[in-house]
Amino acid sequence: MRKIILSFVLLPALLVICSGCGTFHALTYDGHNTFRSVDSNKYGFTKNYPKSFTIYPFKNTSWYQEASDRARQATFQAFSLIGPCMNPDETDKLATQPYCASDALKVARQQNSEAVIVGEVITQDHFWFFLMAYSYVMVKINIYDAKDGRLLYSGNTWDMDSDWGISILSPISSFIDHINWSRLTLGLYYRCAMDFVHDVRPDVMATK
Repeated sequence: MRKIILSFVLLPALLVICSGCGTFHALTYDGHNTFRSVDSNKYGFTKNYPKSFTIYPFKNTSWYQEASDRARQATFQAFSLIGPCMNPDETDKLATQPYCASDALKVARQQNSEAVIVGEVITQDHFWFFLMAYSYVMVKINIYDAKDGRLLYSGNTWDMDSDWGISILSPISSFIDHINWSRLTLGLYYRCAMDFVHDVRPDVMATK
């Protein structure tokens, strides 16, 4: 009997110790995959939309050092569907003040881009416990006209990947999600980037 009681005490303690160090968020999951509604303002995306972009280094306000690079790379690949994006390595050589709109405009003009994207990772997080596991990201971008500095677009979106289940009975799926949270989070940045592209240029994502 003592061993059974001890097991019930040690099991929750072990689960807590093995849990990720993320912060649990009270989230409402709407079941989207990609192309969710983005909270945005479209100031200047008309028929004369920009066709080339400089992707300026992203600001990172999350806990994770790699978050800004991942979000930026995803944005680079997604906006390449609209038009050519300048090589991020070349952009980095010219950038002097990350997340500074005036410096971003200067770099974009040097690269002869029509627009520059200045982004920010607001949140990157993951959480695992014996009843659930999830990864979550939130990203914001501003797009400026490189010629006159006008703000053309401002938007933010989020995405998550979750596994809800009674992990005490079937722990494998949620535990695998916890182990692979980094890979899952990377995929979420691509989904967010595609949300932005769909919001800016839905015709690019149209299927025949």
